[in-house]
Amino acid sequence: MKKIGLAELLAPVTLPEFFNSHWPVEPLFIPATPGKLQDIFALEQMQDLKNLISARQRKVRACLPDFDDEYSSIHLEPGDALKAYRNNMTLVFDSMQSQDSTIADMLGNVRADLGLVTGGENDLCKARSIAYATPAGCGTRLHFDANANFIIQIKGTKTWRLAPNESVEFPTERFTTGSEEMPAALEKQCHAHLIDALDEDSMKVVMKPGCVLFVPRGYWHETTTEEESLSLNFTFSQPTWADVFTKSLQEVLLRSPEWRELADGLEGTDQERKEAAIARFEFLLKSLATELPEISGRLLLQEGGLI
Repeated sequence: MKKIGLAELLAPVTLPEFFNSHWPVEPLFIPATPGKLQDIFALEQMQDLKNLISARQRKVRACLPDFDDEYSSIHLEPGDALKAYRNNMTLVFDSMQSQDSTIADMLGNVRADLGLVTGGENDLCKARSIAYATPAGCGTRLHFDANANFIIQIKGTKTWRLAPNESVEFPTERFTTGSEEMPAALEKQCHAHLIDALDEDSMKVVMKPGCVLFVPRGYWHETTTEEESLSLNFTFSQPTWADVFTKSLQEVLLRSPEWRELADGLEGTDQERKEAAIARFEFLLKSLATELPEISGRLLLQEGGLI
């Protein structure tokens, strides 16, 4: 089977064009091209919803109609999924890479082509493939993700509206309008109020079978359907320089018995022990500050197994 990677996913857009003009912050819509991604479209489970459900060996998420967001969902056995769908509940098929080797290979190839750091066993980049079966007249509420997403429209159509995020750059948390609470980390990252609706002139894309859409991390988007829709997503968490630094630095610190000591006394009612613990951490931190100028970034990355 021919390799399916980022070049095949984005064609006829070239990789240099994508990396120079879109990745990682600008969306990209690619109209359908005849014959493109044939190995994906030929998969038996991509032919219709019944096939997709029949091939399922793990639970399916069904989005609750009271809050049109995929994280407001229940987990169903595959045998109950079609009934939920017929009651206007979008079905979410997580971990499609575990369901088909062609999808798994493509997911790995695209991640490698993107150059996303993995970090060995403690994977810094979570790569997943997810199928979405959406009934007519449904969709998703306005939100942004902490992941980068590539969407292939398989069946039917879906309308997307998108807009840049002027409130937070490179968010590390997902957010949906109408949510009762904002993640604490996201609240600290925001520098302006989050919007609750898109402007009328926002980017609009109608996804038809064969179309591909790249949605960057943090980009606002919402979807609607006028007919039944089936799409296949390839989603990648976005390792930050903070992730890279903390992982690689930890590997260096754990070489030292001092840094491997028990962090004893930081919590509890004994104030004297707590102050002693804070003082110990202050000492270790100041010692590290004197050593860091002598440590190269390349060395840290090598110690962390990142290069």
